[in-house]
Amino acid sequence: MDPERLVREHPRLFHMAHDGSWPSIREHGLLSTRALVDLYAPPSELRSAVLDGVRRTSVVLERHGLDRVVIRDQGPLKFLDACLTPGTTAQEFLDLLNGRVFFWLSHSRFQRLLGAARYRSQAQTVLQFDTAEVLARYGKQVQLAPFNTGSMHVPPPHSPVRGRDAFRDVEDYPFDHWRAKRGNSGDAVVELTIPTAVPDAGELAVRVERWINVAPVETLHVR
Repeated sequence: MDPERLVREHPRLFHMAHDGSWPSIREHGLLSTRALVDLYAPPSELRSAVLDGVRRTSVVLERHGLDRVVIRDQGPLKFLDACLTPGTTAQEFLDLLNGRVFFWLSHSRFQRLLGAARYRSQAQTVLQFDTAEVLARYGKQVQLAPFNTGSMHVPPPHSPVRGRDAFRDVEDYPFDHWRAKRGNSGDAVVELTIPTAVPDAGELAVRVERWINVAPVETLHVR
């Protein structure tokens, strides 16, 4: 896919973080789950509970000198085993998810996420980024996916199967294939991901808001 086309079609990126996380993001950036665990260095049992296997409940990490963080559960991975391509193990795919920072490219899809039953009544921190600026800084690391890779709450064929190749480099992403498959009204690309961390996310964020019930209730930052 042509990066310029990606910017034209999706000029903004969206990220949903736990309520109250903006001060930590401003200081440390957006961190993948694995990077958060490395930073907070919890006991081995807690580290394993976060990274080894599907998280059935959210996990709180605390460390002296750092803000308390909440790592969300992975309830939408209910049918993980059924949705994997042959040869891909559940832990391999979980490692892929835990090792990335995720952004949504469609505002309408992002609003549907915020309106999901598990999120809509809870306050969320919503960050917006300029796609061109993110690509300029992280272009070689950026990978795209054609669906919500962490959602497998229904089995195939209603959930697409996926494996090690779920994420593709921008230049290799089959945009035209997915555009033809979904039509002009569908999203040919759903997720933009960056491995490990976006340490300058506090600097890059163009708007940060607090949302409740699928509506902004407070502006935390504007650039």
